[in-house]
Amino acid sequence: GLSAPEKKAVELRAMELTQVWFESNGYAVKDTSATQPYDLLASKDSITTKVEVKGTTSSDPSAILMTANEVDLHRSEKGLTTLAIVSDIKLVKSTPPTASGGRLEVLLGWDIDQWLTTPTAFRVERQV
Repeated sequence: GLSAPEKKAVELRAMELTQVWFESNGYAVKDTSATQPYDLLASKDSITTKVEVKGTTSSDPSAILMTANEVDLHRSEKGLTTLAIVSDIKLVKSTPPTASGGRLEVLLGWDIDQWLTTPTAFRVERQV
């Protein structure tokens, strides 16, 4: 039930907390969210991981939404990617909306197959 600007504020807060965590743990971080099916590329020594960042105002991040491309990436590179979930983000619905706080969980070497994946949307196309 969030507006597009509110969703963007939550997303940016989640990205900020995740990037700070990786940098404070010695990783070099690149934002790839505009060009790749993952949000951050984090590198440390000879280790590189593709990071998917999910942010929510909910206190229960037991389920998240992912695109088909995100699911495909995490399946094809299972155990080599990272899922970062930021929950409990506080949203102020002002103009523009602002987001603060948040509780970060970082799942390095994430195995998507340990989670249930359920299709929740379909592309419906007119037949010619």
